[in-house]
Amino acid sequence: MQQLDNQEILMKLKSQKQFWDIKKKIKQGFNDQQKIGVNDIQKFAQSCEIEDQLIKLISHILKKSKKRETLKEDQIEFLNTSKIKWTELLFKNLDIVHQKTKNQEEDDTNTDSKLYIYDEKNLLAFLQTFKQQQSNTLYQNVQFQSNKILNINIPLKSSQSILDKYQYLLLQEELSDEKINKIRKQIENEHLDIELEKIAQTFVPNGERCLLYLKYFEFDHQDTVLQQHFAKLQKECLNQLFYDELLEIDGHEISEDTFYFVFQEQILTCLKCFIRDRTIKENIRIQLQSGIKKEHAEFQLPITGFFPFKNISKYVAPLCYLSTKIHIIYALFKEFFCRYFCFLHSISSESNSILSLCMQIEEIVSTRSPKLFHHLKIIGCDTLKLIIHQLVYCFIGDMDPPHILTIYDQIIGHDSLEILVILCVGFLNKYKSKLLLAKNQENVQQIFSELREDRFQELVQYAYKQ
Repeated sequence: MQQLDNQEILMKLKSQKQFWDIKKKIKQGFNDQQKIGVNDIQKFAQSCEIEDQLIKLISHILKKSKKRETLKEDQIEFLNTSKIKWTELLFKNLDIVHQKTKNQEEDDTNTDSKLYIYDEKNLLAFLQTFKQQQSNTLYQNVQFQSNKILNINIPLKSSQSILDKYQYLLLQEELSDEKINKIRKQIENEHLDIELEKIAQTFVPNGERCLLYLKYFEFDHQDTVLQQHFAKLQKECLNQLFYDELLEIDGHEISEDTFYFVFQEQILTCLKCFIRDRTIKENIRIQLQSGIKKEHAEFQLPITGFFPFKNISKYVAPLCYLSTKIHIIYALFKEFFCRYFCFLHSISSESNSILSLCMQIEEIVSTRSPKLFHHLKIIGCDTLKLIIHQLVYCFIGDMDPPHILTIYDQIIGHDSLEILVILCVGFLNKYKSKLLLAKNQENVQQIFSELREDRFQELVQYAYKQ
């Protein structure tokens, strides 16, 4: 990271509205006083909390100036090798999918809905191979525990620290109109990450959520830029790609959801632009696939650097409730994916990665609900197989849009995906009594095939029950 010098910090401070508000406040505090010493300014700044505001503002500037490099290599070598293997597997899947599409073109009666390169089940199955291959030289220095699917020796936060972090959600009460209006004004006037995160952690009024997201991602004064970028991508969509066909199939599936069918066209447009967006590769926080090129292959990785996957549409869908402007929906989706959702599809030891989140869930369930954990194992239905869909797709399709957007709030509020661990544990605890009566996988499938309604606050409450 390149350090900013004092002059650069001052220039950036002057570009912030809050800087001029602070300056105005100081000027008003001293009125026409002729002699003003440094000590006078310091005392006044401390008494009015201006000093604290200025420190936060400088911290905000330094944080924003820090360019995050895309994580390409993991600190654990076997995960780097595994990522290459995963990419090679996806290329094979791509060849199979391409052949299926050719067959469909030749035979209209041959329709195969499974036209996707991979889904969450494929991803979990691949992660499970880490343990199955522990005798392999690649895994000779990796420790495993036999009672868990993914207990690999990677750096993990303590499960208790995650439970402690989100425990405040148990105490949240319905806010009065006066408090809600106060939060609205805060969102309208606030620009600092740390303050926006605090608001997102507690409560975001529906009408202000889009503004909070735009401010947090620093898009609030870039409407024209976002519009121009999206228009450019739309023009590129005139040239058809093979991946468009897969996205159309994926978009058709989201159209069957009663909450999102009206947005089918917007979702598909966003996804087609997404796989053509050259800026994603430089902004994404982690490399999803290894970037290898297959010689003589008909298709290579898209310009994004990774393959589109089944249900990618789900990540866009809830954001359609935030704005009628498609370029805003696209910008928010792109930012959420590049900052957060990318980790749900990465082979990595990072704390937000699918591997780490799965291991945290297994740890909490096995220690806090051991009876359920072992029962599921006995009937051949492991814990992770039950929640992998909810985990990878952030409960989209399992909860109503307002509850999903509350999840998005929490992700921003903590700059982390760990809220999904809490919700997955709560999900299993909610259906614990029924699951303990299940005698086989068919019984389990029947439980979840029944009409059900899951709510954010409800699952949080269940997560802390033992």
